Amino acid sequence: MQAVGRPDARPGSQTYFAGPGTQHTHVEGLPLGTRGGMLVEHYFPSDGEYVINIADMATHIWGNDMEFENHVVVLLDGRIVYETVLGGEEDMRAYDQIQNGVMEQINARLKNIRFFATAGPHKVGVTFRRRTFAESDDQLRMFVPGGGQDRVFRVSSFEISGPFNPQGLSSMPSRERIFTCHPDRGDDPDLCAEQIITEIGRRAYRRPLGEADLTELLAYYRDGLARGGFEEGIRTALTGILASPYFLYRVEGVPEGVAPGDVYRIDDLTLASKLSFFLWNSIPDDALLAAAERGALSDEATLFAQVDRMLEDPRAETLASNFVHQWLDIKRIEEVEPDTQIFPYASGRGDPREDYLTELTLFAKSIFDENRSVVDLMTASHTYLNERVALLYGITDVKGDRFRRVELADSRRWGLLGKGAVLMAAAYPNRTSPVLRGAFILEHITGTPPATPPPNVEAFPENEIGQGQKRTVREILAAHRANPACSGCHGVMDPLGFALENFDAVGTWRDRDRFAGTEIDAQAELPDGTIVNGPDDLREALLRRPEQFVQTFVEGLLKYALGRTLDYRDMPAVRKIVRESAKDDYRFKSIVRQVVVSEPFLMRRAPELEPEGTMAANDAAR
Repeated sequence: MQAVGRPDARPGSQTYFAGPGTQHTHVEGLPLGTRGGMLVEHYFPSDGEYVINIADMATHIWGNDMEFENHVVVLLDGRIVYETVLGGEEDMRAYDQIQNGVMEQINARLKNIRFFATAGPHKVGVTFRRRTFAESDDQLRMFVPGGGQDRVFRVSSFEISGPFNPQGLSSMPSRERIFTCHPDRGDDPDLCAEQIITEIGRRAYRRPLGEADLTELLAYYRDGLARGGFEEGIRTALTGILASPYFLYRVEGVPEGVAPGDVYRIDDLTLASKLSFFLWNSIPDDALLAAAERGALSDEATLFAQVDRMLEDPRAETLASNFVHQWLDIKRIEEVEPDTQIFPYASGRGDPREDYLTELTLFAKSIFDENRSVVDLMTASHTYLNERVALLYGITDVKGDRFRRVELADSRRWGLLGKGAVLMAAAYPNRTSPVLRGAFILEHITGTPPATPPPNVEAFPENEIGQGQKRTVREILAAHRANPACSGCHGVMDPLGFALENFDAVGTWRDRDRFAGTEIDAQAELPDGTIVNGPDDLREALLRRPEQFVQTFVEGLLKYALGRTLDYRDMPAVRKIVRESAKDDYRFKSIVRQVVVSEPFLMRRAPELEPEGTMAANDAAR
């Protein structure tokens, strides 16, 4: 186990890959004065010598991009362990005069870089000394918004191998947390082992260990002790803890005296686990466990105090990432790789999807952290931008890769409907889709998902009419809706999507259809007769009944909190949460509080007993 470490660890290797995009600016965590590269946290199993091999940067036999010097720096916890130079006058002369084997000689400078590291996690960085702050070395402007030094190298990956000649174990954070006592310090081995196992087991099982639990884990310890001493015994006991169903699963036993089919309230320890996985996506901390052990979570005031404390903890960020992304089904954006022929500025190195997801997470986090009304998810006038996203939004005064809060002067970008992640996730790689965007609004904003399409629906006719005359998406869909089998659903979905048609498939604003050459028509009539023209009108129409959006949000949050889908039996609780939170203007904290005191969250039904002979009857039937 890595947490315990091995003084005689065998050599191994781990390869790290850089994400998509350019490496023109400073990477957070690396020293100032550097640009690009990668920073990773690598676990070193023991003290010893390690080797790093960086992926080739000279990739053309004719010396492309070798005109300028690129100073490569390798760092361990911010300390330089190796430095070399690629490119420049000497390398260009070698390409010109020697030619054969020069590319291999240059790349050899990135191989077999040896350094010493102590055991434990360390930050390893491979980066470049910044050469210039000029926007570009090229003569032509790049397609990619925010493009800069396009004739510089990038770190695509590197591999760390080792240890070679291991030299034991230094102190590391995980060992310090595990070995709160040790025979080397004069502690009694058996008492020390019981202390370590009891504390770690309590956190891993999310409850105090029972006598049977402790007996089983001490048996693991004694087995390891006989094989390899005290630390091997602890290692074996921890392996038993990690393999236990009490660690792997959230086991909720039925209390004594509860009859099959009866409804009962979960105990405080179960509630603590449920609460921590809901708000933190992790195990309870000591404060929450201690409150549960005292039985204090049964008191609503204490429970709300714990909820408030947990929401202020940095671990609550998972609500803005995991929950929001699941609720809005943003994962689909991974499948929408922009067409390089149509969107050269937003594909390849300029692909904005990762930045769009960051923007969405930071935006949702700001609403949650500030305890604003969840309706502000639709109306808030701020967002978080870096240079790449800002330029795609038509904003030119944001520079660099760092995301910062920006007040949006253009109201069409306000709220979820103006976010690039939402617009791309409901589009195709090469064009917009009013159908997908309309279905997104119905399912995630109004909570009225469209019906399943009938079988054998004809494909979208992406073709030309006449002698090469292009049609807009609206014109093609109009022909599609002429089919009575299609008009019922499309009459509801399409108008919602048409109101967002000015946003192209990668989320940039446009006034004309690039294929048909005509102005974008974003006017539509909603099923209730309301005429909308653009995202502002659509947002206003959708929020005439804000409680409908709030109910959709609550359904998503309760589903996330329970870890299961909802059914009709959950809807009274959903409506009650909406009514109670309305008293506090639908503020996020009020909604979370109402979720954790709702019946679906607090109550369970004991499993029904199967009638006698059921299994035998089934076996006979088989």
